[in-house]
Amino acid sequence: MHDRSCSKLLRALLPLLAATGCDGCPSAKPYTPYTLGSAAPSVSPPPLSGARPAEGDAGAAPGDAGLADAAAPPRFTAVPSVPAPEGGKRWPLDGGAVAAAPTGRTFETGLLLDVDGDGARDLVAWARSPDGLRGELLFAAATRPDAPRTLAALPGDLAPQGCTARAGLTQIGPATLAFDFAPQCGAQRSAELPATRWIAVIRLPGTAAGAPPELALELRLRTPPPDESLSASFEVADRDADGRDDLAIAVGLSGALRPFPAPPAAAPELRAPLVFLDRPAGLSRDAAQPGEALRALAASVLRDARAKSTAPAAATAAQRLRRLHAVLCADAASGAGAVAGRDAARAGEGLVSTGAGPVRCAEPGLAAAIDHAEAVAAQTRGAPLAAVAALDRGGPEPRTKDEGKLLAKLAPPATAAAVHRTAAAPQPGALGPLAFEAGGALLVRTAQGVVRVDPATFGEAAADVPPWPAALLAGPVELVGVERRCDAPTLLALVRSSPDAVGEMEVPLPLLRGQGPRARRGAAAPERCAGTERLPFAPLAASEAGFDVALGAALISIDLRAAAPVASALSFPLATPAPQGAARSPDGATIAVPAAGGVLVATAGGATRLWSGGDIAQGTACVPASGGARVACVVGASAVIYEAK
Repeated sequence: MHDRSCSKLLRALLPLLAATGCDGCPSAKPYTPYTLGSAAPSVSPPPLSGARPAEGDAGAAPGDAGLADAAAPPRFTAVPSVPAPEGGKRWPLDGGAVAAAPTGRTFETGLLLDVDGDGARDLVAWARSPDGLRGELLFAAATRPDAPRTLAALPGDLAPQGCTARAGLTQIGPATLAFDFAPQCGAQRSAELPATRWIAVIRLPGTAAGAPPELALELRLRTPPPDESLSASFEVADRDADGRDDLAIAVGLSGALRPFPAPPAAAPELRAPLVFLDRPAGLSRDAAQPGEALRALAASVLRDARAKSTAPAAATAAQRLRRLHAVLCADAASGAGAVAGRDAARAGEGLVSTGAGPVRCAEPGLAAAIDHAEAVAAQTRGAPLAAVAALDRGGPEPRTKDEGKLLAKLAPPATAAAVHRTAAAPQPGALGPLAFEAGGALLVRTAQGVVRVDPATFGEAAADVPPWPAALLAGPVELVGVERRCDAPTLLALVRSSPDAVGEMEVPLPLLRGQGPRARRGAAAPERCAGTERLPFAPLAASEAGFDVALGAALISIDLRAAAPVASALSFPLATPAPQGAARSPDGATIAVPAAGGVLVATAGGATRLWSGGDIAQGTACVPASGGARVACVVGASAVIYEAK
């Protein structure tokens, strides 16, 4: 009888057990996991911040909980294919028979094995076109070599013309073959039109079946963005103790998108499994995976986030897990709308699919769980603004109870009361039209000049102050805007090198496409990404060295000193001077940025509070007074001064 408790334990420990070659059930038949593209079986390393069982859990160690046969020697060693003989036109078989390549095709590689149990080895071989981008996987029985059967035909949309390809065929289990077609297109061509790696799994019928081999599964891995790589490791084992060999495919992601910092050289790739159970009607995907493995990884990151020694690494692990979720699951989009087709490939999302279509993980709460873990890590590190930024992402859906508690702890709420609305109409611009003076007066840049608002009487009068520019400039370089695009994996800053420059330079920001500021309450999250969206940002500083800006509570620095501008996360407090119009106080110690449905007011060495109430949530271009006692924002055609009550 099938052991249900063993099956549950197996699914929970699968990311760890992929390295042991055993599925943990007493009746399992362990085989060495095989990474396609290698010449021999290889055991993949466990993932960073892997799915460790919680303390006291029955699976506290991979060798516990009835895994007595985990160290058993492999019962099957993967068998790689061999190059075709005789120039690929003919392939000699046992008994003097010969299989001929079809017209217009050449055998490249193949396996000789006795499929039907008659003692004579049959042929399974890859027959390719001259350019290597078309072809079929053929089966030729030793008894009928002149009547080859097509097991799988290569899809025609895997690679553009001009690419080359690497193809390999491997027997990965007693009754399982895997064919791997990997286009090689070069970095520039891959960026223009991403290629797709195609893996076909062939099941052998067994000696008593009297049937030819058949295609059991197709797997597609689209090329990820530059600096990332995607792998697939296969393991064949009887996972549900029904006497039939099942298939687990561990999809691994390594590297990091630009401009995120690369993981340490010793950090293994992050992996999550797709599991297919062998049923009489064919392979059936286990719906529990990869969701269970991804949730276990998120729980592991959260545990690391709570300890000071591991919190810094937990933030990086959260970002890597967020990327694995987006790469593996077509339904991972949060707040930015789903993408498909070429946009998805260029954005590095939903890159894994099977013959049945994209992989859907049905884990709607996973993105929020990863954000929560990142927020806890930032809190542990003493970075409350980074913690608020992690919570203030995605769509307009309500926060969880835990998120709400953490947000209230990081930034206690304050009620904003309007104390004055100006008659002067602020002049909009990337560099805001408002600025407090050291004495507490508010300056308002208008189309006619600068107006000063008295801090005590709120009287308005023309000020003998030159208006500051509306454009955000660092020397001749202008920050034009920030965009979210369907075909870009990260948010992009648009920079113009000079006022008369033609076109704009795109600078990737350390925020993924779905990590922009949270949509305002009441706004509907888009089901699909459509076109280009300009995102509001708050300027914090500008100098010859570059720009400091805030997207919500996420602080970002854009360094212009390198040959190509580079963006990175910015820590608070800021060391750069505060120009007029920036979202900072005159002394530079306080910032006021829109976040979490209000305005986040933070003072270096002082309090961090979330101002809300009235119409402050509709305010833009907000600026704080020194010490944070007052905040002014543009609301409609006026500037509004608020105090916290």
